[in-house]
Amino acid sequence: MTSKLKNSLVLTLVIIAFVACRVYDKPPSLKTPEPSPHNGVFVNGKDTLWMNGDGKTIRWHFEKALPEIGQSGRGEYVFLFGHGKYRYDAAEAFRIIDTAHNNASHEFRMNPGTATPEGFIITRDDLNYKSQKFQLVK
Repeated sequence: MTSKLKNSLVLTLVIIAFVACRVYDKPPSLKTPEPSPHNGVFVNGKDTLWMNGDGKTIRWHFEKALPEIGQSGRGEYVFLFGHGKYRYDAAEAFRIIDTAHNNASHEFRMNPGTATPEGFIITRDDLNYKSQKFQLVK
């Protein structure tokens, strides 16, 4: 193989890798209106999230304390795609931020397209908190 052919092959592979990475950095383009923020009490067993409908503030109580955010608290939340805020019905992650304690936070994974105004499923790698479905109760 000639060096010119090798260089072309390497350049082609670099371009393909760059393009492939950029495709997954962008959230999906949704043709539906963005749903209203979650509003109400969302429960999974003894774990509770209170969301007040502003798309930002949250209170929580987990039966077992999560090291990063404790057992109970107040703060903010955000739904994410990649590294940016995104609408919850297509988000890849959910982050709780404890604004009272130096913005300690923890990120949960989500399956895009599974969150609705009535609830959502979050997952973390912790064996004690594998996958939890929070449902609106009021």
